[in-house]
Amino acid sequence: MFLIEYAKKYKVTYISVIATFIIGILIGIFVTFKIPEKDKSNVKAYISDITEIANNKKIDKQSLFKEKIIDNFKTVGIIWLLGCTVIASFTIYIFMIYKGILCGYIISIIIFILGFGKGLKFLFPTVIIENVIFLPVIFLLATSGIRLYKQIIMRKINIKQELLRHTIIMFVSGIFAIIVACIDAYFLTGLLNFL
Repeated sequence: MFLIEYAKKYKVTYISVIATFIIGILIGIFVTFKIPEKDKSNVKAYISDITEIANNKKIDKQSLFKEKIIDNFKTVGIIWLLGCTVIASFTIYIFMIYKGILCGYIISIIIFILGFGKGLKFLFPTVIIENVIFLPVIFLLATSGIRLYKQIIMRKINIKQELLRHTIIMFVSGIFAIIVACIDAYFLTGLLNFL
């Protein structure tokens, strides 16, 4: 498959993007330990609201689907756009750290508040499955953007061809964004009932 071959070909860049994301996760976890008790109470109330909505089956799956699609398309669009700029390398790494911080913060605060067992039950349908499917494609798009930037700087390439390749990877990422939004809205929300 084209995407797997591309990831293998540019594995150093791909690994550096993943490492940057992991650094962001670690920062997010560290931030969790520094937030005041009042904010932790607010997050606990928010989690309770989500669980109650799920148990009462009040989830509007179409609205959730639209929200997830917009969220995922924003991520794909931002990374694609950053990859087309002359500051792509720097900004993509900053964006990946930001996404890692969000992910690390969400995971650690939920586990901290709900405890390990119940926290994982909550995270599995709401965060983990979505990220397992979507993140590898986002890493690939980020790698493509960084490669495009490097190729433009070295001036050894046909810019139109490289931009087309980067755009194709963006469209594939968009397809995954739709798939993940469908899974999240129509399948995984049902799993919250088991909390």
